[in-house]
Amino acid sequence: MTLDRKWQITEPPPPGFRLDLGFLGSGVRGTLPARLLWNRGVRTNSDVAEYFSSGMDDFLDPLILPDMAKAVDRLHRAIQEDETVGVFGDFDVDGLTGTAIMLRAIRSLGGKAVPYIPNRETDGHGLSNQAIDSFLSAGVSLITTVDTGSTAVEEIAYAQTLGIDTVVTDHHLIETERPAAIAIVNPHVGSEDSDESVDYSGAGVAFKLAQALCSAASAPFPEDLLPLAALGTIADIVPLVSENRTLVREGLRILGQTDLPGLRALLDISRAPGASGRPTAELISFYVAPRLNAPGRMGDAEPSLQILSTDDVSEARALADRLDADNTKRRSLSEKAWEHASTQFSPNSDDPIVAVNCDGFPMGLLGPLAGRLNELTGKPAIAYQHVDGFARASCRSNTVLDLHAALSTHSDKFERFGGHARAAGFSIKNDLLADLLDDLRKHAAWGALGAPAVPPLHADAEVRLEDLTVSTWNFVSAMEPFGEANREPVLVTYGARPLDVRTVGVGGKHLKISFDADGRRIESIGFGLGDRDLGTGTVDIIFQLRSEVWRGKTRHQLGLRDIRPSKG
Repeated sequence: MTLDRKWQITEPPPPGFRLDLGFLGSGVRGTLPARLLWNRGVRTNSDVAEYFSSGMDDFLDPLILPDMAKAVDRLHRAIQEDETVGVFGDFDVDGLTGTAIMLRAIRSLGGKAVPYIPNRETDGHGLSNQAIDSFLSAGVSLITTVDTGSTAVEEIAYAQTLGIDTVVTDHHLIETERPAAIAIVNPHVGSEDSDESVDYSGAGVAFKLAQALCSAASAPFPEDLLPLAALGTIADIVPLVSENRTLVREGLRILGQTDLPGLRALLDISRAPGASGRPTAELISFYVAPRLNAPGRMGDAEPSLQILSTDDVSEARALADRLDADNTKRRSLSEKAWEHASTQFSPNSDDPIVAVNCDGFPMGLLGPLAGRLNELTGKPAIAYQHVDGFARASCRSNTVLDLHAALSTHSDKFERFGGHARAAGFSIKNDLLADLLDDLRKHAAWGALGAPAVPPLHADAEVRLEDLTVSTWNFVSAMEPFGEANREPVLVTYGARPLDVRTVGVGGKHLKISFDADGRRIESIGFGLGDRDLGTGTVDIIFQLRSEVWRGKTRHQLGLRDIRPSKG
């Protein structure tokens, strides 16, 4: 299923715009590097220094986060007085890595900690009385939540009645009254006495608490936990600016040489044979994170937490094999869910939203399915299923419809509800679903007036293939890590001359082309583009610059985003 998408090139910077990039080497020439930086908000030489040079010395004081001092005080006391701390996390990569951070931090300081990760199918999201009862049975006197808890008003009150204190670490918006926790460490709660504001992931907030705990205990900065924080930050798609960019850059650097057996086993099984080099955000997003997510999407995320927590090499390798097998099964079921959903909508429909029923599939597949529908159509997408009288749904939106705001008007009707502007989930009685979807259609239709049906593919600049040199690829690599708010550069070439064209993969799903660049050969790969009719002449291409280390040698190629026959 393919839609024609328009290509849109970003406006260039003003004439005469220059940046001092000499420190990156003499190979950085021409106007393209400055243009790429301009498009990412890097407008001055001081911006350049921050963008390329931030490192271990640039981490912010964790105490600027709200309630951080209270959280540290209570956790430090629990460690000193030999209390058992219960760490409650979410079942996605952000929650799992954040939970592993807290477990490792507390235990490294001599404390006792036990985890609880809910089952997606039976427990759902968020702290529950069942989890609290389990902690009580384990002798827990203090619960620390990770990536959740800001809206757990009733559950935290229940814990209080049992004599259990709660420290919340989270990054989600609060739609309710403030729960009666000892501390709520959440960057969205607000901190009036600081100009610094970072949109951390759940794992990022957990890392800041670990950093503060280590400081309070006069222990070294916990840099060995940075890879875990980087994984959660990348997977949760928070903006890679400010300290988040530093956290991911340093986390990926340390990940390449980590001694944590689980992370090492995950890297080994996620990479293609022969691949090496420093891990990238792309490797995490498309290969490591799906494996970590797979068990939780199929129901039980316990193996994923185990691989992040173990210090046993043999156990780590066995768990990596388990996660890999679960991911293969998840991919197969995801394709079946996509085929099932594809019969329920038309990409060219006038319906301002896409809503599909997914009865019979694991709940964990609904979010990625909604994301795929949103990406294909450009419309807000809702994937739902009926279970025990309720419709459970995952939603993904575009930049037009604020899902959180639209759904919040129905907050009194939900059994469960949470999320933010672009992604949300809810559970509602079956007989209320149709009215809810109709209301979402109205919101989406109002917001979409004048907006394109399918958003265009945005490119940074038009280039000639013969102008792409090794230094161009090296400069783009220096711009990593890529992610939200620091997107990977996208370029356009019109009239490219193919030397050979072939399809690869099962069913010829992917496209491999060699292009002529003034007598030089440039290879390319286009995932999912194998069905394109390219004719026999020149083609127009929109692409990214891909680099990979294969058997010790660096290979450069184009990663095609779209391709079409040239018009003239």
